[in-house]
Amino acid sequence: MEHNELLSLKNKTLLAAIYYLEADETGVVERETVIDQLRKSISRSNIAVFNDQNILVRGEMNAATDISTSFLNKVRSQHESNYITKDFFYNGLFYKDNEGDFVVITRESKSEFNQQLLTLLQILTIVFLVGIVMVYIFSNLLGKFAFQPLTNIIDQIKERDNVNFSKPLQTKDSYTEIQDLVKSYNHFIERIDKTFIIQKNFIDYVSHELRTPITALLLTLEVTHNKDRSKEEYQQVLNQLSQYVIDLEETLDNMMLLSGAKTKFEFTKIHIDEIIWQVIEQMILYHNAQIEVNILVKNSDFLIINGNPQLLQLALNNIIENAIKYSDNQPIKILFEDKNNHLEISVFDTGIGIPLDDVPNITANFFRGQNTQFYTGKGIGLSMANIIFTLHNIQLQLKNNQPKGTIAKLSFPENI
Repeated sequence: MEHNELLSLKNKTLLAAIYYLEADETGVVERETVIDQLRKSISRSNIAVFNDQNILVRGEMNAATDISTSFLNKVRSQHESNYITKDFFYNGLFYKDNEGDFVVITRESKSEFNQQLLTLLQILTIVFLVGIVMVYIFSNLLGKFAFQPLTNIIDQIKERDNVNFSKPLQTKDSYTEIQDLVKSYNHFIERIDKTFIIQKNFIDYVSHELRTPITALLLTLEVTHNKDRSKEEYQQVLNQLSQYVIDLEETLDNMMLLSGAKTKFEFTKIHIDEIIWQVIEQMILYHNAQIEVNILVKNSDFLIINGNPQLLQLALNNIIENAIKYSDNQPIKILFEDKNNHLEISVFDTGIGIPLDDVPNITANFFRGQNTQFYTGKGIGLSMANIIFTLHNIQLQLKNNQPKGTIAKLSFPENI
């Protein structure tokens, strides 16, 4: 704003120079025009014209206090200059005339300028305060709109209890970040729910698995105690007891594995084919099993999954051991295939198969098929394996093979 004031004053200084110093060189009409413009733009009391002796020769300005000799000399050297005091803006112009060299100085009061600044400050203050109020109002309105999805999520979480804990959150028309948050939360809750299922089944597994070997131990000891036996008979009893202890130790290991005491359900990148080869080696060693393996996977990346090796080995051991047991140790076949961007592993046997009525309940706790009465088992292994596969997002499908036997198909998550 000061620049505009000084520019306007410069024009007035030039007009004052023409009025005072060009009077003898202008016509009557031009003279009247200059007088009229000067009267409208500046008072003569704000004009001073100095000669080369620094003597005031024109104008009615009282310049004794504000205009110094140094300023007059500066105007002469620079041909034009400005300076500002507390009360006035000053502009000086060096003007050559046929009568000599002159310095024409004009001034403008700062009172109007200061009033304009004060008015502008008041306007800016009002605009600032109104802006703050508007920002507050709109931020609250926008906040309600922006945080509505979060409020909805919080309300849904508050409604969760032990009955509907695993129910996924629902969200509509929310922005991407909220959708990602809900997706991550639902995935997290799903994993926790699967873990809770394992823990819930753990109690049933403990009571069932421990009761059988402990009961057998007690009965064997009681029978042995009630009757004198030969050395060979005692040796036979000791072998039985040793087997019961081995079964009990294996049961405890499985219990610790399921409870997370050993693994804590840590998931890492593993090669599923390596896990199966380890199971196959155990089956050949302990059961002299005959197993044919065909790997028809073009992309080896499909064989790499995110999982817990101990849990998967336990589950796969049950699937393959069942195929061997219920086919009376006949040859079985394991097939690796990549279908629709995911891995499928199928275990084929030629055993007793599954009665159609038993298929819906085959993975239930302690359930045993109608045709398994001649085979040892507790009805817990397949249930435990299914829980482990579910924890890994692996789908287990059991169906009858043709002309006889069973197919256990494992469908792994899609390879992304």
